[in-house]
Amino acid sequence: MVGALMKQLVRGLGRFVWYHTTRIFHRGQGAESAVSVAPRAIPATSIRPAAPVEPPETATPARIEALNNLVGLDPKYERLVQWRSYRKNVPTQEILSDPLYQSWITTPGGHKWSHYFAIYQAVFGPRRAEPLSILEIGVLGGASLRLWKRYFTHPGTLIVGIDILPECIKFDAPADGIRVRIGSQTDAGFLKRVVEEFGPFDLIIDDGSHHSSHMIASFNHLYAEGLKESGIYFVEDLHANYWHPWRDSRRSFLDMCKELLEHMHAHYQRAAPQAFLINRPSDQPMAALEVPLITTMIKEIRFFDSMVAIYKTHREYIPYYLRA
Repeated sequence: MVGALMKQLVRGLGRFVWYHTTRIFHRGQGAESAVSVAPRAIPATSIRPAAPVEPPETATPARIEALNNLVGLDPKYERLVQWRSYRKNVPTQEILSDPLYQSWITTPGGHKWSHYFAIYQAVFGPRRAEPLSILEIGVLGGASLRLWKRYFTHPGTLIVGIDILPECIKFDAPADGIRVRIGSQTDAGFLKRVVEEFGPFDLIIDDGSHHSSHMIASFNHLYAEGLKESGIYFVEDLHANYWHPWRDSRRSFLDMCKELLEHMHAHYQRAAPQAFLINRPSDQPMAALEVPLITTMIKEIRFFDSMVAIYKTHREYIPYYLRA
């Protein structure tokens, strides 16, 4: 017992002597001198930032395919529940207090889902007092044209409606800032003429045929040239993508929106992390990066029940990751 204690004492004393000896004679790795001396000046040009940690390679489709596919949404969120119908318990107060809803129910000739009005307020509300040029695909009874004319309050706002039905021309009212043109939302030539006459538009609302192929065609024809760089492309009644006969294409508009979501992040798929990590903007290591055109044209995508809002922009530069 005593012998073991003596061994520990000798070992501890040896470590004490070694530690202080190395400090005095500057032998320890990274040890500082016990004598105070003035620090040596280091030229600014010799200062280099710490080398970044080597990041993993980009996640290519092949690598992703080989990953663990067992992770995902917890089954508890997919458990089936009973969702009550409004017929049994109608929370009318929220809807009845909505001024846009109140305006709609006094407008004959139209029909809309009750949950749409709060979404309209969320997307359109911040811009309702601006002088806007608005294109609505789908006129039918003219109710939406009249609703938007009342809702968007600036006197300089122009509402343009297009429809394939010739009788919709009766809603053309230039004195009221409402114009109507007859043609198909899938006709590239027709849409080009509408844009040349009235556009480009601040807001495009697709409330047309609801056929999935038509929604996709209209977006392809209008987004680049028909919508301003600060514009919003808004598509409603997307539930029709799940119903026949409106689902008339293998790829639905919602499928295309998922692709847009991937394209919006295309630059991260084409370069490793260190390519974006810099100390200041002038350090940007990439002169350019090849991405799909649409990547540079999307600011934001907002999904709602049966609706999607795509916010257009012009992203001139690749984003960078600034190190503090």
